[in-house]
Amino acid sequence: MTCEKCKKDHATYHLTAIENGQKKETHLCEGCARNSGVGLNFNFSLSDILGSVTESKSKTKGGSKTKCPECGMTFTEFKKQMRLGCANDYEIFEKELNELVTRIHGSNQHVGKVPGKAEDPDRKAIEAAKLVKEKENRLAQLKKELDAAVVAENYEKAAKLRDEIKTAENELPKKT
Repeated sequence: MTCEKCKKDHATYHLTAIENGQKKETHLCEGCARNSGVGLNFNFSLSDILGSVTESKSKTKGGSKTKCPECGMTFTEFKKQMRLGCANDYEIFEKELNELVTRIHGSNQHVGKVPGKAEDPDRKAIEAAKLVKEKENRLAQLKKELDAAVVAENYEKAAKLRDEIKTAENELPKKT
């Protein structure tokens, strides 16, 4: 893509702004961006970004009052530091952390890659666990699709999904 200003160099800076509800994009080369006064020094940290996510529309008010009995960390302190104080904090702030992960990723259920073959004597057990995880992920996806079909009042699709869910649940090993 060519720079919109000089129309010569390759645009390496792609700026997006929302003004009066309208999305405006500008594509500039490094020289034009520097001459335009576009801030090329991005001074922000991961803590700043995640901190803004935790501030927006936080549903949990209790997180700021709850305090870890082991390290004394509050969820408000976690939001400032973006670091937990101890392993116990994962349990203490489980609800708040799940909400945060869901806001960032859209879900708190891992659906990414599963580790490949491991050099382990128990490779069959690892492969079986991998297969179970894939089936669990598929089941979670079917349940989301079922919810969407019911909301859309597509009852034929919902019935098919219900049957697929029953089959998928029967394929999973029974938990004891």
